[in-house]
Amino acid sequence: MIEMHDVRFTYAGTIKPVLDGIDVMIGNNETVLLLGASGAGKSSLVLCLNGLIPNSIYGEFSGVVRVGGKDTSITPIAELARQVGIVFQDPEAQLVTMKVEDEIAFGMENLCLDPSEMERRIEAALQQTGLSEFRQWQIDKLSGGQKQRLALASVLCMQPRILVLDEPTANLDPEGTRELFAVLRNLRKSGNYTIIMIEHKLDDVMDIADRVLVLGKNGRIIADGHPRKVFYHKYDELIQEGVWLPYSVKFTHELRKRGIAVAESPLTVKETISMLERIRLTGETEELALQAATGSVSSRIAEAANHTDTAHIFAEDMQPGLAAAEKELAIEIRPAEFKRKNECILQPMHLCVPKGDFLAIVGKNGAGKSTLARYMIKLQQAGKGVIYLHGRDLVEWSVHNITKEIGYVFQNPEHQFVTNRVFDELAFGLKGMQLSPDEIYSRVEQMLDRFGLKKYIDANPFQLSHGEKRRLSTASMLITGQRLLILDEPTFGQDGRNAHQLMQLMKELQETGHTIIIISHDMGLIAEYADHAVVLKTGRLIFHGTVQALFDRKELLVEAGLNLPPSVEIERQFRAVSV
Repeated sequence: MIEMHDVRFTYAGTIKPVLDGIDVMIGNNETVLLLGASGAGKSSLVLCLNGLIPNSIYGEFSGVVRVGGKDTSITPIAELARQVGIVFQDPEAQLVTMKVEDEIAFGMENLCLDPSEMERRIEAALQQTGLSEFRQWQIDKLSGGQKQRLALASVLCMQPRILVLDEPTANLDPEGTRELFAVLRNLRKSGNYTIIMIEHKLDDVMDIADRVLVLGKNGRIIADGHPRKVFYHKYDELIQEGVWLPYSVKFTHELRKRGIAVAESPLTVKETISMLERIRLTGETEELALQAATGSVSSRIAEAANHTDTAHIFAEDMQPGLAAAEKELAIEIRPAEFKRKNECILQPMHLCVPKGDFLAIVGKNGAGKSTLARYMIKLQQAGKGVIYLHGRDLVEWSVHNITKEIGYVFQNPEHQFVTNRVFDELAFGLKGMQLSPDEIYSRVEQMLDRFGLKKYIDANPFQLSHGEKRRLSTASMLITGQRLLILDEPTFGQDGRNAHQLMQLMKELQETGHTIIIISHDMGLIAEYADHAVVLKTGRLIFHGTVQALFDRKELLVEAGLNLPPSVEIERQFRAVSV
């Protein structure tokens, strides 16, 4: 179905090829997981399949790409669109109408389908993607995750034989992720699609993927085969490349590193728990296994389980304001309705964020997480006496002074770019600080080094990969030295190494007195780095307490559409079977 022979591509204006000798064949009805570090060329590879490279995206191209026997370099893109449907990682890049049902119908109208057939496909796609109730909605009213599901629905309606998904769950909450992967499982079972997926939530897709392809930073395929073979036989090389790995693989590797003989190679949480139940552990090896299970990921949760009285955790959960009151507050929100055009968008809440806290804001898509953050930085105006920054009413703060105190990284990094050069983007905020040109250059150079962006110093920010854009947007926020940092989906588009380096940097800043607030759907990330969590549901604050306490509240996790991360699930199941 898909053939690529010695494919090479270098973007216009660059020197290094992003694809450098790709040779691969993908058969009918295969489900392939495409992995690689940020900027390795994953998105570029899939853009070759529908002819956008080289027909619309210009650069130096050589080699042959065939889809269904057709050479994509000479086949019209409109014809290839009938065979290859792509869902991009940024849904706004492919949504072209104002209304949900119009967006789904758009592609079919171009094919001149019968209205009754269009209606049937629209209904089916809405149901598959959980958007039936939003059919008449304006697209600009949808959350980021809802827009991503809409993009998938508009592709499914075209009934392509090849379905390409570029980080399809990047904007989805845990519940939305589960629903989307359930759709993909059904599509795979139907036997009607070849599915190519770029994804980093690997623990959820190990039962979907038949094959794993890994692109190296050198623009070549460095691993190809069954997931079990690739992840276990190429473990060290993948770690070196910075590729995301399933937690079960990392856990099993830790067991072996600690001297525990493990013959099995599990890929899923279920397989890992079954393996643990079959291992006969002595007292010594049991402790080693527990260390591997908790490791650096859930050590604080494990410690809380061992040494913290559950009633005390719940007391703290119910009265988070009491603990915060003992510390100086970075942010305080007092009960009041948050309205926009006379519509209540956030319910009254009392939220105290002490200085030096690492707080995660979680909840379903559309729960109000980003809205709450926007109120904190005065992008949306609350009334007098509602929000206090460092003890002073936010109404009294000028926007200029707020930006000196709070750094904000938007969910979409392109929304905060203001120049056409990476160096200028980083220097922009420094130019208003009365620094010398030498000092500005020195600070920019340090930040470029820290975020692995030095080679892009003269590049256009809008032409970077999504992961590189995210690193640039974060670097441009950090460079001016604000003490309160808010990051909306900070690891979106990042590879494993860059994601953890960024979060480790946030922890280091917290240790120097910075207050860190992240908005994230990544529960594993929250388990590893956050101290406290806020859970929102349809604009209501339903939880504020420690991360440990949140993971103890099973009914609340269900209510909020959240889930235990694999690290915590394996650790707790291990404790249960080892008692």
